[in-house]
Amino acid sequence: MYISYKNYQGGIDNLVVVESNEVVTTSIKDTKTAIRTHKRKLKRLKAKQK
Repeated sequence: MYISYKNYQGGIDNLVVVESNEVVTTSIKDTKTAIRTHKRKLKRLKAKQK
């Protein structure tokens, strides 16, 4: 899991970007929210593939 920060709408490092397995998830709130959402997204994609 790779976590990076990017600028969003004039802010400085206020967008959290989480990447793994060619899946990208973003969050404006905080890192914990981005990771939680990313894990949920991976779980949903895995279930969809079955």
